[in-house]
Amino acid sequence: MIKRALTNVTDMLHDSYLKGHNVVIHGVSIDSRAISKGNLFIPLIGPNSNGHHYSKSAIDNGAVASLWNKNEPNPPTDIPLIFVEDTLAALQQLAGSYRQQLQQTTFIGITGSNGKTSTKDILHSILSTSFRTQKTQGNFNNEIGVPLTLLQLYEDVEIVVVEMGMDHKGDIAFLSKMVQPDIAIISNIGNAHLISLGSLENIAEEKVNIVRGLKKDGLLLFNGDLPLVTTKVKKHKYKHYSFGIHESNDLFLTSCRQTSTSVLFTISDNHFEFNLPLIGQHQAINCLPAIMIAKILKMSNELIQVGLSEVELTEQRNEVKKIGNITIINDTYKSNPESVQAALDTLGSLTSSHRKLFIMGDMLDMGDQDIKLHKQVGEYLSHKKIDTVYGYGELTRYTIASAKQNFPQGKAILFTEEARLIDAILDYTKEPCILLFKASRTLQFERLVKVIERRITR
Repeated sequence: MIKRALTNVTDMLHDSYLKGHNVVIHGVSIDSRAISKGNLFIPLIGPNSNGHHYSKSAIDNGAVASLWNKNEPNPPTDIPLIFVEDTLAALQQLAGSYRQQLQQTTFIGITGSNGKTSTKDILHSILSTSFRTQKTQGNFNNEIGVPLTLLQLYEDVEIVVVEMGMDHKGDIAFLSKMVQPDIAIISNIGNAHLISLGSLENIAEEKVNIVRGLKKDGLLLFNGDLPLVTTKVKKHKYKHYSFGIHESNDLFLTSCRQTSTSVLFTISDNHFEFNLPLIGQHQAINCLPAIMIAKILKMSNELIQVGLSEVELTEQRNEVKKIGNITIINDTYKSNPESVQAALDTLGSLTSSHRKLFIMGDMLDMGDQDIKLHKQVGEYLSHKKIDTVYGYGELTRYTIASAKQNFPQGKAILFTEEARLIDAILDYTKEPCILLFKASRTLQFERLVKVIERRITR
């Protein structure tokens, strides 16, 4: 983590000045409740709270200094303060400046509508077998999370894997310029963020903007199965390689088979069969850019396999838990048509005599395409080996209505009350089954999963 004297921190910031002793800070925190002794407290101003109001708590918990917005009244007098125009901008400036000082570190940036977090976790696991490696923790991938990620880096770290997310146009370019990656990865694009960007073409343009901060001699890896991305990538001068399913890619899957707990696959540059302890062909595809980078770094297939064997995904991404003869797949962090289809492909491909139940909540942020896209999921369901689907949410009713046209009576059901949905799921688990939960984060389906797990184990 960053360790600097306050005079050095002041030099790293624009239009700032120090008032108080020149202490050394050890890391930063924006949360007064999560302060570690020696931290620099950075109070942010949000729509519902003002971090400056919690400065006393931060000091009591061990902060040795704080940034302070020049326009905020009542600055504390018992610790050193660095006064700045805007604490969020200062956080970002400090992170960018610290990144500039880590010139011996290789930075890998990842973006995409789906798969970026899993790709990050897979890549980190592989590289950690041979290098001092750090990664974005959890989902710290926005204008606050990325600078916090950078400021948590140790100065002797060799490789950093940084996830970059977006909410609005310009976000990816901004984050990329802060991170300045040596290697950039575009996992894929999909209908996420339609409400803010309007079209798939605009989404593709935004994701490809990860090159805005890419080093001049940098490398871009992208999913070549996506024509929109391929077309836009080839307009840029950077060295690039593609990956995916199609044989036109520089690296592609040559075989892929699913077991109940893992996916086994081979790739186009050799016959070695990799074994990934996750489920779904989409996870095998997420491995491809990670393997490409590992090969560039001269890592053997055997060492790559060690990394794959130790992968630990961020919570709520394809988590699989077995409770007796019940298998629960928790994929509740986000939801859009592409990620739902990937989840359904996975569920349908699982070889099992157990019944399969898909529990779906709304896909949000789809803009004026939301009804159409929910109907399409219902149509897609009819082509999968799935026994029953339960829906919950205003938009999911269109999915259920569409699915009812092809499912037997009573096998596609919409619920409007959570309690009745829970009872129906529990009734379903009286016999061996596989449950897949999928919904946008706002619906908090992870709570539903926990309730089901708790009730099953009684």
